Amino acid sequence: QLQKSALRAFTDRLVASGDFKFRRSAFSADEPKVTLLPSGEGAVPIDLAINSTTPLHNAALLMECGRLDPRAQALALLVRRWTRDRGICHVAKGHLSPYAWTLLTIYFLQVGLEEEGPILPAFKGFAVSSSLAGKATGHALQHQAAGTGKSVGTLFMDFVRFYSSSFDFRNEAVSIRTGKRAPPGLALPLHIMLCEDGKSTEVGLCIEDPFDQTRNLGTTMNIVGLERMKQELARAEELFSKSASLSEMLEPWFPEDGPASA
Repeated sequence: QLQKSALRAFTDRLVASGDFKFRRSAFSADEPKVTLLPSGEGAVPIDLAINSTTPLHNAALLMECGRLDPRAQALALLVRRWTRDRGICHVAKGHLSPYAWTLLTIYFLQVGLEEEGPILPAFKGFAVSSSLAGKATGHALQHQAAGTGKSVGTLFMDFVRFYSSSFDFRNEAVSIRTGKRAPPGLALPLHIMLCEDGKSTEVGLCIEDPFDQTRNLGTTMNIVGLERMKQELARAEELFSKSASLSEMLEPWFPEDGPASA
């Protein structure tokens, strides 16, 4: 409660200064945050949080993705842009967080390219990140990325197809720590979602936080969020089949009663 109260106080002062506009809040998340938009043309939204380690962990992973293979960092940023524009990365609405989407991207680059081989190593190969998690190896492990030469756009198509067709939502855990396809570990709690009929249930995504093996980042998702994720994966696959442009792929999503239907 103290964390949330402090966050509200900082937000009020920043908005009152006239230099920032309030965009949205996510107080129900494990690590509450507020998104603000600085004043001025071309401003980029920023997230404000207090005593949160997730931004540090996310930044470290992205930085090391760029070191290991620049395509990995570019793909993670493209996936983040896609999920934001298509409305499937807002925790307060029952979706996955941007950090969770980063982990999904890394996991795909570890296990999702069966013919070519992994582009990224297991978590211990991320020297800085593993040291932050207290699992330092003492030196940076050498990793030879698969020499596929695939473009970021092609990898994005493979990413969509992996989570559309290959990934087992019920029996597989996203674990960049192991970098292997396997069921959830015993330490990772399952996320059981209540369906819209109010009676039946469904097992949600299991996404292990590599910095805390007991934290399932999939718990932010509800049944509507899971359905929206699958809808967007199906939409992306359809657009790929039509050779659609990236701008069409990233066309902003609006609810049925929102601006898009006005």
